[in-house]
Amino acid sequence: MTDPPDREIFGRDREISELLALLTDTATLGVVLSGGPGIGKTRLARAVASAYASASGAETIGFDGSAYENPGAELIRLAARLRERPRAARDGGPGGVGAPPLILAEGLAAADHGGVPGAAARAGVRLIVTAREPLAAAAAASSAGFAVRTVGPLPVPFDCSALDLDSMCRIPSVRLYVASLRALNPAFRVQHDNQEAVARTCAELRGIPGALVLAARIAALEGPEVLWGALDGRFDPGPEGLAGAGGDSGSLARLLDAYGGQAPATASPRAAATDPDASLRARRHTEAGDAELGDAELGDAERRLLGCSRLFSGGAGPEALRRIAGVPLNAFPAALETLLGRHLLSVSALPSGRLDGFTRTRLHIPFEPAVPTAGPDSAPAHHNSRLSHARYYAELARAAARRIAEGDQYAGITAFRSEERNIRCALDTLIGIGAADEAIELVDHARTYWYASGAPFTWAERLTALPEAPADTPRRTRLNLLLAEAAIRAGEPEAALALLGQADADRADAVGREERGDEVGAAEEALQAARLLHLRGIAEAPHRPREALAALHAAVAGHRSHIGDGHALHRVMLDASLAEFLHGSPAKATALAVEALSGATRRRDTLVSGTALLQLSVFAAARGREAEADSYFDRAVAGLRTLGAPAVLGALLSVLGTPLLARTAARAADVVRCLGACHAARDAGGLLDEPGYPDFTVGRLEGRMRRQLGERGFLAALSDGAGTPLPDLVKEFAARCGRLQPEPEPEPDPAPGRNPNLTRDPLMSATSDRSVTTARPEPRASAKPRPRPDRTAHPYARPLDADRPPPALGCGGPLPGDPLTPRQSQVSALITLGLSNKQIARRLQISEWTVVNHIRETMRKLGCSSRVEIANWVHHTTDASALSPSAPAPTPVPAPAPG
Repeated sequence: MTDPPDREIFGRDREISELLALLTDTATLGVVLSGGPGIGKTRLARAVASAYASASGAETIGFDGSAYENPGAELIRLAARLRERPRAARDGGPGGVGAPPLILAEGLAAADHGGVPGAAARAGVRLIVTAREPLAAAAAASSAGFAVRTVGPLPVPFDCSALDLDSMCRIPSVRLYVASLRALNPAFRVQHDNQEAVARTCAELRGIPGALVLAARIAALEGPEVLWGALDGRFDPGPEGLAGAGGDSGSLARLLDAYGGQAPATASPRAAATDPDASLRARRHTEAGDAELGDAELGDAERRLLGCSRLFSGGAGPEALRRIAGVPLNAFPAALETLLGRHLLSVSALPSGRLDGFTRTRLHIPFEPAVPTAGPDSAPAHHNSRLSHARYYAELARAAARRIAEGDQYAGITAFRSEERNIRCALDTLIGIGAADEAIELVDHARTYWYASGAPFTWAERLTALPEAPADTPRRTRLNLLLAEAAIRAGEPEAALALLGQADADRADAVGREERGDEVGAAEEALQAARLLHLRGIAEAPHRPREALAALHAAVAGHRSHIGDGHALHRVMLDASLAEFLHGSPAKATALAVEALSGATRRRDTLVSGTALLQLSVFAAARGREAEADSYFDRAVAGLRTLGAPAVLGALLSVLGTPLLARTAARAADVVRCLGACHAARDAGGLLDEPGYPDFTVGRLEGRMRRQLGERGFLAALSDGAGTPLPDLVKEFAARCGRLQPEPEPEPDPAPGRNPNLTRDPLMSATSDRSVTTARPEPRASAKPRPRPDRTAHPYARPLDADRPPPALGCGGPLPGDPLTPRQSQVSALITLGLSNKQIARRLQISEWTVVNHIRETMRKLGCSSRVEIANWVHHTTDASALSPSAPAPTPVPAPAPG
């Protein structure tokens, strides 16, 4: 596609001012602009030349090197002719004493630079030279008084929302893309329904002007749907398309290659006006230069890297390219440097995933690269390369999921987010070759990332293309569980229950692996059973809450029996906690959330602990304790924001958009309001950090919610959310969902002969088959009520009010005449603060064995069986800080009178 010379230049004001200052500096002979193909260096040079002529009145002379066999020699002769002209005719300005003339030299190769600086100095002219190879240009020009500048891409959107349509349209890459599209289709307008596609197109093409112009041509002539479809993996060039163009059949780069191919080079305006064949010669010169860059100068390692670079979607990390291409480690640096120096590959500071985490280096194929065709002996076969690509990214997904589950969550989330498209490519490859087990395992690992980021759970639907597995195989059970989970997240619990019923029947018909003595198979079977109960509880919650609660508590018990997957256990506990809040006992809800928080804090699981704190914020707000709710919320966001805005959004959506509620317009409106509030919180000085690279955390969720609510309802909810602080959204959700809680049923009269102080532990009875009863000790007759000190800002503090819920862990609630001694109360408070026995002994200046005795006696008195239950008792009865050693001493119990 030819570049129209009159096209407006966007986003280059700073570069034009800087280059103009260099050209007017007498110590600088000229400027060399380097950059990859399509980056816009020629148009920038023309804009600078026009600004130079306007500012100084000097003459500007265009020189098209592609029109000559020996461009360097011809440029030297041009400079010599200018030197022979009289100064009055050569210099601009009144009286011939203005700025020297400017030569704009385009299409020069590195070999054409010899002698040019000296000729320009002798002629007293200024030069702007455009060059593709920055290393050669710098070597030829830096020592001769020339400034070398690399032209970069245009700024791109990092996210988008219907709230900022106007500000997005002011981004330079968007302005160029829209202007180019409207030049062919004047009726096009950026609207809410196409905003995300426009923004993601510009980000996908990394702001490269040549690629944006070609993409706009496709959108204008073929229809925007073709271009938008390429972003979502729906483009197929057909059997006549570009062979071996890439591993991602939906890659936008592949669409550009298949549609546009190699764009013809552009002749200078002067040459085009005087010579109709200038464009043809320019194309031939480009093709000849590309061939010269090919077979004769690249080694085997370079050719392997180039051959495999077409497999990646959206770029790749250096480790992935080296491993998949099979290039030895000692040959990789030199080969990569060669490709980068010739602009056959480009590098950016975007993150890329590694098997051991991530790195902030990413390699890309430049726009319209001159990629030499790799021979059969120098590069791996295309099929083998794609399989290597698929298995590398399947392993990367496994490693990233393990990091998220084991605590290194920022690295795991960043690796997933940066390689999401390559992992999707790997999934398509595995499905295409029929590797069903590997494809199912890959989606299972990706599930961890979707929970963490709130991303749509859509990949499971791709697994339906796999051949149907026999009914009694674990593969079909795993597939049905994934499809059921996807149906739940999509708001279709009826479809999920049908799949879960099929999975349950398959498990019942399968041969038990425990009987074969296969311990690994037995453990996997137990986890599948717990996961099935978990999903069944979520699916049944909107319509059968009682059955749902029983299933969720059974799932918690099942996960407890499997030691090693604490992340999954605590996620199930949080779902059970929120279900108890919505449909059961608020006291049980709080107990489960506190237990999940305690376990996640020990494991350094920021995702689970942040979500648990958000739930506790909801529970506190539902009881009217706004200060406590704000404290929980601030702690949650402070931890989650260290993982990035997607983690904050994912945790918020897991609460405000929980599938435990029926899929109604109110639930969808809550999600949209959350999106609006999160987008508003990303402003300067807001609650959330601005993204450092395109992630479209908010933008890619808005389209799905728009279809549910309709345009008018969607925009109203989004605007409402943008004007509401995130903590207030949580409080409004709590106030609305608090009405769903059933009224507490009156306690039945105890059976005749039964101790009325014997109570059944509500949590243990819900999660275990054993009936656990605890006895409330009788209060001491001589005990006096201890004075309650004022409330403090301790995170676990709760105001004392008349409607305090009963405790959930069999502790019987606050008793008249507290049964604990002052020292036992102090030890209990320090347990609540998370201190170990040794730390408590050091704090109270007593022996560790004495601390153990106090804890044992406290458990006996309260009927508790663990430190967590002691902490929960303190949490529901009194302020932990009030029981600390620094608190006022309690009123001593008077000794009985003698006799």
